[in-house]
Amino acid sequence: MNNEERVCAIYSRVSTEDQAREGFSLGEQKKRLEDYCKVMNYKIYGFYEDGGISAKTGNHRPEFERMLEDGKNGCFNTVLALKLDRISRSVFDMERINKFFEENNLTLICLYDQYDTSTANGRMIQRIMTSVAQNEIERTSERTKIGLDGAIKEGHIPGKTPVGYYRDNKKLAVDPLSSLVVERVFKSYARGISHYKIAEQLNNEKALNKTNWTDNSIRRILDNPVYKGDYLSNKGKKSEKYYENVCPAIIDKDLWEYCQDQAPRNLKHYQRNKVYLFLQKLCCPKCGRTMGGKATRKKNGKVYYYYHCIFCKKNIEESIIEEQIIRDLNNIFEYDAIVHQYYFPLIKSKLGIKEKNYEKELNNLENRKNKIADSYIDGTFDKEIYIKKRDEIEEDIRHIKRLMLEEKQISKMTFAREDLLVDRDLKYINKIALPLLYDKFVDNWNDTSREKKNELVMDYIDTIELFEKNSNYYVKKINFRNSFYNKFSELFWDGFIDYDISKRNDKNAPTVRFSEYIPKEKVKEHINKLRHFYTVDIYPGVFDFDKGLLDIQMPSTVELVRISPQEKVKYENGYHGISEVNAIGVDISKKEFIDLDEDLFDKMIENIEEIMDENDELYLIEDK
Repeated sequence: MNNEERVCAIYSRVSTEDQAREGFSLGEQKKRLEDYCKVMNYKIYGFYEDGGISAKTGNHRPEFERMLEDGKNGCFNTVLALKLDRISRSVFDMERINKFFEENNLTLICLYDQYDTSTANGRMIQRIMTSVAQNEIERTSERTKIGLDGAIKEGHIPGKTPVGYYRDNKKLAVDPLSSLVVERVFKSYARGISHYKIAEQLNNEKALNKTNWTDNSIRRILDNPVYKGDYLSNKGKKSEKYYENVCPAIIDKDLWEYCQDQAPRNLKHYQRNKVYLFLQKLCCPKCGRTMGGKATRKKNGKVYYYYHCIFCKKNIEESIIEEQIIRDLNNIFEYDAIVHQYYFPLIKSKLGIKEKNYEKELNNLENRKNKIADSYIDGTFDKEIYIKKRDEIEEDIRHIKRLMLEEKQISKMTFAREDLLVDRDLKYINKIALPLLYDKFVDNWNDTSREKKNELVMDYIDTIELFEKNSNYYVKKINFRNSFYNKFSELFWDGFIDYDISKRNDKNAPTVRFSEYIPKEKVKEHINKLRHFYTVDIYPGVFDFDKGLLDIQMPSTVELVRISPQEKVKYENGYHGISEVNAIGVDISKKEFIDLDEDLFDKMIENIEEIMDENDELYLIEDK
């Protein structure tokens, strides 16, 4: 073919990586090829440009396809490109293109590679160059994968930032606000609430200022392992790879796995109008299947809850199970109160960021109370309505005063892990020393709502195994969630949590709060912190773990707060027999904290400040 017969289609292509690596833009390629045609006296039929498209197999290049169609129609006889890799980097694709060119009498000229497919030698060089190009792209792909793999392991998670996180130096960091929504989604789903219901609740509340929550958006959150600190790349593909512990977690792995197992249970037919305490938790004593819930309402209006197995026709009243494990449930309640204060620095920072003006709130409540009294005197309210509204306001006043007292107590803590038990002891003593302030304070399982009870069971209990004897049903074993059991055990064995060890079969037995062994120096620190607020001391004694009896000599004015063993005890099956213990007691005869009414509250606050100032040097009584 001589020069006069050349009619050329000029093809140029560039991807973002190509331009960054080689610097040849579409305009630069077009100019150089156009200049070459002028020098060689080639006729130009048209220009075909694909911008931002890789030459990988499967990529659609519209201009390249248009060029082939024009070549098939005989519009030109030569395709001119700057380099072979502009046409293709795949040996397989290049063979297909070569076949097309041969069938349509087309020739390919690559300016920089210096070959012409109109000759046998040119076609051989072309095949070699194509193999080299394919090898280059495969090696680049390998380097990219290795680089991406290393980046992910360093915490650089690719893609869109998930809800609950923000980017800090290109790494994921937990967002304090939106992460609470993510945590709520997982906990709600674990409690049996469907994707649709969770989305509906978030939309109603305009969570994160959004009203476009859908069941699919909730499902994507629940399915994403990034929330437990892991990452899954190329999901569903041959190159799928799983990375563990590569980013900060919002929820623990146990909760994430539990939600994956929960999916079949959260179908619409599992939704209930009534709140069942142990729904999806009780295992049939005969077949082991999960028992369903049902309820009946008596003529007196009281609702009775039952659990049944549709296969074995077993029916068990809810109250029977609740009574058997009431101490374990109270321990859960106690733990839940503690775990929400586990990160004391966070609490302290919240107090520091936005301190509430409790005095202003108290004044407002007092003014409301006076206005209601005036309205009663004027005849606006009758006596019954007046008493109701007055009592409501007085309870609000007591609530504000409790918050003021507890905030002052918290402000004296060092916010170390040891303060967990200090906080629990203070709340327990507050109820003893300040009954007027705490007369309606809800702090145990029996006093809380069914909704809260259900949440606690869902959060902390996996399953409850039962057995039947003489037509009666008994709890065989409680299988706690791993995340709860591990954290509870850690806090308990370190002495930072207490629980009731009074006799299980005696409902009238006095409460005996017990915590594990704490070293003597830690006990002294603990006592000194409590003495910022109350007159407390340690009293040696003995406790019979088999009979649940405590023998200790304390003055009649001293109330027991808690006991712990004097020595660290190793045992396999729990405490047995009689052990020497230290008992913490509070002297309620001391009048620095007396029963409060509205007139005495300011005096009590002054006393707190005086005690704080006077007790810089505190001591522990010597054991006798």
